[in-house]
Amino acid sequence: MATTTRPIAFDPALLSALEQRSQAAGEDLSRLVNAAVERYLQDERPGGPAAMGLGEAAEHVREALMAGDARGAHAAVDGALAAGAEVLDVHCEVLAPALHAVGHAWSVDEISVAEEHRATEIAARLLATMAPNRRLPPTAGRLAIVGGSPDEQHVLGPRMVADLLERAGWEVLALGASTPAPELLELARSECPDLVAISTSTAGRLPGVQQTITGLDALDPRPVIAVGGPIYSPDTAAFARELGADLVSSDLRELLDLVRRRFPPVPVA
Repeated sequence: MATTTRPIAFDPALLSALEQRSQAAGEDLSRLVNAAVERYLQDERPGGPAAMGLGEAAEHVREALMAGDARGAHAAVDGALAAGAEVLDVHCEVLAPALHAVGHAWSVDEISVAEEHRATEIAARLLATMAPNRRLPPTAGRLAIVGGSPDEQHVLGPRMVADLLERAGWEVLALGASTPAPELLELARSECPDLVAISTSTAGRLPGVQQTITGLDALDPRPVIAVGGPIYSPDTAAFARELGADLVSSDLRELLDLVRRRFPPVPVA
């Protein structure tokens, strides 16, 4: 495709932000602009979204979240689904690595807190767009409580787990971020769930995890206790198991597989 030069009026603040982003990423400004335009055009073309593989979609979503490009992120997810990807694949192979990249960029001061919050909000809306065909009556006859550990403010991890359990036929009580241990334990005592899944992203939240696991382990009837999130290295996973956690993983797909093994599908009569 030939390159055509035309005068374009840019918002000075936007242009400055683009230049800073391109310099920080070591990328050509023209390539970033052309990629954004291409994503916009793909979203507007008749016939539905342009199909793309999971790897390509993950890269597009990562770039879009970093740039605050909600349209581009939605187009990439729609493209992966149009190519035949399952929702589980989109969660695990597209959204999870993109969010990990955003979290890493924030931790090394490559993006601001505001930019990290912006990316999180875009991702939350992406999850919401995949929700309509998830809202089905529970079929597994099982109840799960899913939420963030005490003081844990990252909400997308437990939201993904809750969404995917609902797709598997579970009834889910989704608690969102930072549920205090006494309140979570009281809810579990009154509802008698089959499973309680707690998500944790940062090491500073481990005392709350300890309190929650210890309390759940003492309940009668006792639920299966699952913990997950980026914090669970081999050492912290071993610590969680010693406290009483039954299922531990830092990987979303693996955690859901562990749940499936613990709760095999109910035979249809």
